[in-house]
Amino acid sequence: MNFKKKIFCALDFSELDQTIQFIKKIKDHIGGIKIGLEFFCKNGPAGVEKLKEFELPIFLDLKLHDIPNTVAKAFKNLIHLSPDYLTVHLNGGKRMIQELIQYKKETKLIGVSMLTSLDQNDLKESGIMCDEISYIEKLTRIGVSSGIDGVVSSPKEVKLLRKNFEKLILVTPGIRLPNDDKNDQKRTETPGTAIKNGSSLLIIGRTITESNNPISSIEKIIQNIKDEI
Repeated sequence: MNFKKKIFCALDFSELDQTIQFIKKIKDHIGGIKIGLEFFCKNGPAGVEKLKEFELPIFLDLKLHDIPNTVAKAFKNLIHLSPDYLTVHLNGGKRMIQELIQYKKETKLIGVSMLTSLDQNDLKESGIMCDEISYIEKLTRIGVSSGIDGVVSSPKEVKLLRKNFEKLILVTPGIRLPNDDKNDQKRTETPGTAIKNGSSLLIIGRTITESNNPISSIEKIIQNIKDEI
């Protein structure tokens, strides 16, 4: 199995030139790139168009979330970019998701369940009295019934989601090698465990982007997967 295709590098940079130079270093060693709000707010659609020149799959992580009409209009402004994947918040509700389905063309809509920076204590503070897995499963069922292509969840929920949703694209952030710092992530796991439990794509940022040797770090990620499978 070609495990590099499962690795999407999270390019959480602001500057376009810095992003381009980093992609040049790693482009032959990854399966795709994830572009988030930090990059998009600085460089906009034109920046995404520039990165498309590398011909790598693009995961556009904008986490759209607003009233259905607003989100639909925002999405229509992104269609010309033809990202391979685009994220929306599942707790925006069924109507919001269904508004987007009719416009998505080839783009896979990926629903964000619960951010990996949150845990059960954060749910309680928000008045949500259930555990993380129950909450994420409920959101996923809303997404699936609305026509979503996949979901983003921490690696802690992947095994259950894969059991209950066999054909769903499962996108997994919060990936860390055994000796990595968790940083601001609360629900993390190793790449090998995530893949073994059913993850489709791994979103990996700082383990690669903050490494003194990014290619070596990618090789360690692939080796970790091989050791676990």
